Amino acid sequence: MNRTEGFRRCITAALAGNHEEVTMESDSRSYQLLANPVTEDGLVAGVVLLLFDNTEKADREKLRREFTANVSHELKTPLTSISGFAEIMKNGMVKAEDVPRFANNIYDEAQRLISMVQDIIQLSRLDEAQETMEKTEVNVALIAETVAKRLEGQAAQRNIVFHIETESAVLSGVPHVLEEMIYNLCDNAIRYNKDNGSVTLKVEKHPDDITVTVADTGIGIPSSEQKKLFRNCFRGSNVVNLKVTGSGIGLMLVYKLVKLHKGKIHIQSVEHQGTCVQITFPKGNTHLHKAKFISPKTPNERMDAVVLGGTSDLPVLEAPQIKTSLQRILVVEDNDDLRNYLVDMLMAGYNIQSCSNGKDALVIIKEFNPDLVIPDIMMPEISGAELCSAIKTSVEMSHIPVILLTALGDEKNILGGLEIGADAYITKPFSVGILKVTIKNILANRELLRQVYNSIENKEKHLPVNCTNTLDWKFIASVKECIEKNMGDLDFGVDVLSNQHHMSRTSFYNKLKALTGYAPADYIRMIRLQRAAQLLKQKEYTITEIAEIVGFSDAKYFREVFKKYYNVSPSKFVNSDQE
Repeated sequence: MNRTEGFRRCITAALAGNHEEVTMESDSRSYQLLANPVTEDGLVAGVVLLLFDNTEKADREKLRREFTANVSHELKTPLTSISGFAEIMKNGMVKAEDVPRFANNIYDEAQRLISMVQDIIQLSRLDEAQETMEKTEVNVALIAETVAKRLEGQAAQRNIVFHIETESAVLSGVPHVLEEMIYNLCDNAIRYNKDNGSVTLKVEKHPDDITVTVADTGIGIPSSEQKKLFRNCFRGSNVVNLKVTGSGIGLMLVYKLVKLHKGKIHIQSVEHQGTCVQITFPKGNTHLHKAKFISPKTPNERMDAVVLGGTSDLPVLEAPQIKTSLQRILVVEDNDDLRNYLVDMLMAGYNIQSCSNGKDALVIIKEFNPDLVIPDIMMPEISGAELCSAIKTSVEMSHIPVILLTALGDEKNILGGLEIGADAYITKPFSVGILKVTIKNILANRELLRQVYNSIENKEKHLPVNCTNTLDWKFIASVKECIEKNMGDLDFGVDVLSNQHHMSRTSFYNKLKALTGYAPADYIRMIRLQRAAQLLKQKEYTITEIAEIVGFSDAKYFREVFKKYYNVSPSKFVNSDQE
């Protein structure tokens, strides 16, 4: 550590008579070094060093930041849907027959938001020992069956088999708390499972207690991290690496609610094999003697439970009709409601496709060849930032504009998104009007760039003002140079051009067509005709000679295509004012 720059800087400053402190990293730990000068007769006689290991403090701060970011994302996603649906209804953009569907969407998202806020408030109350409980006789088996029914649609989406084994088991407890516990465990078992996996929910009655067991075949929890399971905001490193979204609230809330019921929780987990969580509740109600009992709410007073992220009860949106003449947009959003909302809002003016994660998006991009991609930043499999980076660093995709959607609206995250090549960065909740204008402006900007890409007059070495991607500029410059070098070669064509750029014919076609609006063969012809126009203005060659110079073996055919492109014959072009 004494060889690090920070250490040496501290010593140097202290020897110069100044107090200095610095934070350093060593062997995966964080330290704070304080250096104070020791003076004698006005001179620095030495230095006192204090070294503090603040790893735990740094870890807590990191968890706090991650928790804030995750919760912000989880809250702003339903807010975006609510704001968007309300905006289009306010502006009279919804048909009368569609109003109930939009109102239902707003209600569902509001309930999801309320449920999430209640979880956060409940955690705060539990931490401050302020949570009260509604004691009643509860059949845990019935609660388990209710939870299984709520989650069966979510499991089916990933072909996860949901087993449930129950027997009637009654205890004195808090119905909504028990349901919250079981729901969170089952939701995690599905969310962190593998496709085609399984989840087993079991309720068993014993002489002295009742057990609830949730077992899955998912990714498991690294053994080195299992001691941290019930710390605030804990999320496993393998979960973070897989980019599975979440706030870290669920398991922490389960742990505190189990303790509230004087129960015990036991977890067995093997990474890559699965996790088994077992909760044990004592029978009777003596374990609740310290609780503040209040009478249960009537059915009319109690809020209905809401599935976080569930979609089985949402209205099914019709798949957008493919309109090949419209510009193509790919929406990548893991929240089903927001994804459906964006598709619904954009499908009238664009050809829309959508998917729920960045991994699927990379596959769809190759087939769909979109003119624009709109991904959320926080997504499973591959995040929106990683998707944007993959697009902007691939010569085959770098021409595709990207608008990032995110709940992370601070300057650092915005700059980070723009630095990886995003064309725009919109924070949630956002106005659909602003999104539409942003899309329109970006696509219009692409049209302006085409004018630059399609002209051989432009010999700039630097990027045009409205071009943000050096890969695109270098690609077009290389294509133009290659065509001009082979201008008189009658055998020069698309195959040679694509091979020289190390791309398949299809990828090259898609790339050049997206950037210029021309198919490769047409683009080659256009560049040849522009060069012919330059030569005609110089008046140094005959029309037949010029035709040969730019790669046309038939002068008659050259005259035909020249007139079609410039709306004037080569002979008249010489004396015209056209450039």
